[in-house]
Amino acid sequence: MNRRRFFLQLGLVTAIVLVVLIFLHIFQPFAAFKVISTITLAFFLLMSIAMYFIAAKAAISKDKNAFTSLIMLFTFGKMLLTVVLILAFQKLLKPESNYYLIPFFFIYIVFTVFETIFMTRLGKIKAR
Repeated sequence: MNRRRFFLQLGLVTAIVLVVLIFLHIFQPFAAFKVISTITLAFFLLMSIAMYFIAAKAAISKDKNAFTSLIMLFTFGKMLLTVVLILAFQKLLKPESNYYLIPFFFIYIVFTVFETIFMTRLGKIKAR
């Protein structure tokens, strides 16, 4: 997967998520959580970009274990940072409801599926 294609697909995924979030935040239970949704979207967008650049280098490496290790490291790191983000939001802002979790996990799932697809494509690249 080349950079141009990656960024086009990432832009499309981000646009779709934004449209869904805008629609979702029209409704009262979700309206108060625009900030956490925006932070979450930015977080996963940056994680995807970082993952792409690092994985692209690992994919062309002769050591295919490096690519597999990278996937495992990023998966663990993303899960850990996701928990930290949720706990920090709860601790700092003390939300009255847990409705913020719905857009949060929507973004998480969409970006996880996207990352799985592009990582699979990157994994098929032949080593130099």
